[in-house]
Amino acid sequence: MAFGRRRRQQDDEDALLDEEREPDEDVDDSIDFTGEPEGPYDVSEAPRDGVHRLDIGGLRVPALEGVQIQFQVEEASGRPLSVVVADGQSAMELAVFAAPKSRGLWGDVRAEIVEQLQAAGGTPRTVEGPHGRELELALPTPVPGQMVPGRMIGVDGPRWFVRAVLTGPGALDPTRAPLLVETLRRLVVVRGDDAMPVRDPLPLKLPKEVTDNVPGSAGGDAPAGTGTSATSGRPQMPTPGARIAELR
Repeated sequence: MAFGRRRRQQDDEDALLDEEREPDEDVDDSIDFTGEPEGPYDVSEAPRDGVHRLDIGGLRVPALEGVQIQFQVEEASGRPLSVVVADGQSAMELAVFAAPKSRGLWGDVRAEIVEQLQAAGGTPRTVEGPHGRELELALPTPVPGQMVPGRMIGVDGPRWFVRAVLTGPGALDPTRAPLLVETLRRLVVVRGDDAMPVRDPLPLKLPKEVTDNVPGSAGGDAPAGTGTSATSGRPQMPTPGARIAELR
């Protein structure tokens, strides 16, 4: 069973009902077991495609040629909080959270974010994408009062939820950042068997490719295309992260 795209109903009656819904009205976000075989994948169904993936604990991130991968780490502990993948002028922050067994989180999270942004005077827009309903929204930057376009994608899996936040040209049109699209499609999630509170972030770690090659160690400098950036705090739900803008 692949947890990939969620398909819209194909028959005319359901299509008509979809048109009559308000754009941000919650829909049935029960996990779809009939999606096309595209990722993010659960580790139990990860493809043997020969792609090298960085093992960062709860995620295995494809190290595609041409992308730069950075890790947002907590200053006090050095523990990774999220991973940022850059493709030219576009970037995508990836975070993964614990979810219930029987129902996806994205419908609830999306509705909460829309409500919060509208209350603050924002105008988020719900659009259809390869993974179902996505949010186009404005994200804050370190410059007071400055906002940048963003796109938030949510993917529900078995007891996990992946949140991807895009900025740059890829946020306006994902086809302008094809390596980010491919990274999300080839992403693998390692949920583990431990019980966790719903919406808690899955534990992440720096990959062996970084820890074996940190500056000052016997391994020399970190490999090209990887890096770390320190911050305080942790990825929050459901507020969209602004860490991508802070890293760039």
